[in-house]
Amino acid sequence: MRHSIRTFSEPLRDTLVPSGYDPELLYVECARCGAPVMWEAGKATRLLDLAGIDPLELDASCQLMTDGCPRCSGRRQYSVQIVRFSSKPSSSRPPYVGNA
Repeated sequence: MRHSIRTFSEPLRDTLVPSGYDPELLYVECARCGAPVMWEAGKATRLLDLAGIDPLELDASCQLMTDGCPRCSGRRQYSVQIVRFSSKPSSSRPPYVGNA
């Protein structure tokens, strides 16, 4: 029995280029207790759209913080903040400015 390898070449047509980061992939955390918060599908997209945040501005370093955790808050209204974390060590230190 002979095995043969066949190679096919096809021109790239209409390849999909991602248009920003999918807001539904953002991690959502309670700002009070630090627990992860699970939202229904589409909620992060709707909230960011209402806030006027373009998905092109998002990346994997972004996270949503809310005070609407079911464990901590039984309120019907809550706030949401978007936070961007940096892996640069200098971002966690105060700037070296001044004479102190």
